[in-house]
Amino acid sequence: MNDVSSLPMGTDQYDVFSRIYNEYYIKLYKYTLFRVADQYVAEDLVSEIFVKVLDKYNTYNPTKGKFSTWVFAIANNTIINYYKKFNRNKVVDWEQVDSQYRLEDLIIEQELKEILLKAILGLDERQRSIIALKFGANMKNREIAQMLNLTESNVGTILYRSLKHLRDNLKKQGVIFE
Repeated sequence: MNDVSSLPMGTDQYDVFSRIYNEYYIKLYKYTLFRVADQYVAEDLVSEIFVKVLDKYNTYNPTKGKFSTWVFAIANNTIINYYKKFNRNKVVDWEQVDSQYRLEDLIIEQELKEILLKAILGLDERQRSIIALKFGANMKNREIAQMLNLTESNVGTILYRSLKHLRDNLKKQGVIFE
């Protein structure tokens, strides 16, 4: 569904929502989770994002950019508004229930996720945004550049430096070894 704008004007609103939801839910959830570090808040924010996308769907202009860029701009603004409204501290609360793993594996996996997420939250807002878009939303550098009004090479540089910073931070914590 790379371009929802190709839907015929008479397309049922339910069909539009269904296509948008199927295409973007996982991407938006991962992106939001990377940004807020709380699965319940991420779920709430993704719901809010979908409401906004549907409310503003008729205002989308394909000549101004890709639909995915428009959707993630709404997501980004929703997350920014969340932090402004609640002035939240970024607290990691990973709760994982998965019966296929042993308890020890779950504990180790949860600890590693918390360490990684804490390290990500130690980056500045632009770095976190780019990492969230790249790995949470699986966007290409070109798409990220368009969304954030940066050059593609600038996105690559920021991404490289951010990952290097994360790796160095995780080495200092003894999480990874070379």
